[in-house]
Amino acid sequence: MQTKIIRTATPEDLIAAAKIFRDAIRTADWLPPASRQLTDFAAVSVDEDVFVCCDDANVVQGLVSVWRPEAFIHHLYVDSRFRNQGVGSLLLASLENWLPRPWTLKCANANHAAMGFYRSRGWRAIRVDENEHGPYTVLEFAPSASALATQ
Repeated sequence: MQTKIIRTATPEDLIAAAKIFRDAIRTADWLPPASRQLTDFAAVSVDEDVFVCCDDANVVQGLVSVWRPEAFIHHLYVDSRFRNQGVGSLLLASLENWLPRPWTLKCANANHAAMGFYRSRGWRAIRVDENEHGPYTVLEFAPSASALATQ
């Protein structure tokens, strides 16, 4: 089993991250067709902290992009070849080291796989809204009650 490493994205990593993002958006059947053309990762992650998950061979398997001032997870994508192997969970877990909670993100309601992924990891819905991509839910991951009791 290969080791997975989470680290700050380098300029070289951003090339692979852009491809993962582009492929995920282009194949997102839950997005309206016009939205599947918006595939410029650099443009949609300006001023965000980007981290990647790599294997021992330095292959980028996934990415997370965070707007730090609001603890907002803007993007979390995993290369289709590495889905269901814990990459997304590792990327989220890595935030514990530096990003204070609560964390928030938006998830398209039609993206049932992602919604299930977040909910199964303890994220809860705090608001439902709609934008040009359709209805979405704002999810929050806050400190657990047991964690607050020990502080």
